[in-house]
Amino acid sequence: MMRDTVMQGDIEMNNGKGGFVTWLFGLGAALGTAVLVAGCAAPAPSGALARFDLGPPTIPASAVTGVNGTNGAAGANAPASDVAAAGAQQLSPLKIVVNAPSWLDSDMIYYRLPASEGDQARVYANSRWLASPARLFGDRLRAALSVDRVVLAAGDPAAAPALRVELEEFAQYFDSTSASHGVVQVRATLFDGPKLLAQTTLRSQAPAPTADAAGGARALATASDAVQKQLIQWLAGRVPAPSATTRAPAQSRALPAASSPASSPASSAGSSPASASAPSR
Repeated sequence: MMRDTVMQGDIEMNNGKGGFVTWLFGLGAALGTAVLVAGCAAPAPSGALARFDLGPPTIPASAVTGVNGTNGAAGANAPASDVAAAGAQQLSPLKIVVNAPSWLDSDMIYYRLPASEGDQARVYANSRWLASPARLFGDRLRAALSVDRVVLAAGDPAAAPALRVELEEFAQYFDSTSASHGVVQVRATLFDGPKLLAQTTLRSQAPAPTADAAGGARALATASDAVQKQLIQWLAGRVPAPSATTRAPAQSRALPAASSPASSPASSAGSSPASASAPSR
């Protein structure tokens, strides 16, 4: 606008209308300055990224029980850490590994338009996940599984079966301009050391309350919880206790620490109480 005003003033100056041109040029400069100041004072355009996650971890209903397995206020009001500690002794430990293809290994929020618009994944311009879907899903899965068992990292040296989860789909699907749903699909594989025990593919979808990134995030959180519930049910009875051969190294390492002079072969031949009780420690 400033440049257009200056050019108009130059043309009228050449026509001999100096006074009018001077007033017009001054007015244009003042307006330009006012616009500039107003632009600096106005709020910045909404270009900041909106960040989403799957919400706080949810505790399965089966976990809201008393230590003795009775439902009641004591169990319902117990801290999640106490409930997890009480239940973790019931099932075998499990290592958890969650992976995703390269296109899901980022903070992009993906959506898909109806098939009539072309079957291709697109991303929201101003919305992102707080972390990659694999990280968000994995953290939520570990929290759910830790209610009933000890959950170990993939690189933990302790011997335990391992569950590998491949995240195959994690996107918002639009049925129309005003309706959409979230879809989560995983392939789960259970190992006992190098031995393959079982494998399954699980899928769930949930409607989005709004046809935008916020609605998609809520739908994907609901679908994630549904898939994880299916996964926990699938694992029931399939996770073996660590085998004796895999536990042997850990036990052999613990033996020297438990030994004492009273438990030596020479002293164990005697019948003193000290030598008899030493091995039990």
